[in-house]
Amino acid sequence: MSCEHRIAAGGLVIKDGKILLVRYRGGEGTYLVAPGGAIEDGESLSSAAEREVEEETGVKCDARAAVMIENIRATRYQMVKVWYLCQYIGGAASHTAGAEEEGIVEVGWYTDDELLNETVFPEVIRAVGVASLNNLRTGILDPGVRYARF
Repeated sequence: MSCEHRIAAGGLVIKDGKILLVRYRGGEGTYLVAPGGAIEDGESLSSAAEREVEEETGVKCDARAAVMIENIRATRYQMVKVWYLCQYIGGAASHTAGAEEEGIVEVGWYTDDELLNETVFPEVIRAVGVASLNNLRTGILDPGVRYARF
């Protein structure tokens, strides 16, 4: 069965041992995701990651290195998302108009301890820990297709 395909980019922004995440409501509860979204026509993947981070959180960043490719098969489409390790430039994490449009209910910085009882995407954030994300600069991870219900 054929479905629509999407290309997206996201940013893994780390500051003072915390990672920038946005919270969505889904099913019976909520889940956290690093900010990101679809690229615009003619936009580079790194520019898309920087734009999406700022639109969803108010934080400015510099996308430094592509560190992971995520292949997500959702109910309505299949999406390839390139995750960038980003350098924090400035701005306060806030619930922006872009966040409101996207259905984001909260924006914030999180430590590993604060993520222990949370559902977090991409899953590599909890798998390796916030501090170890900087070590991903050596190569791109491709964990295969992840199935999702959105």
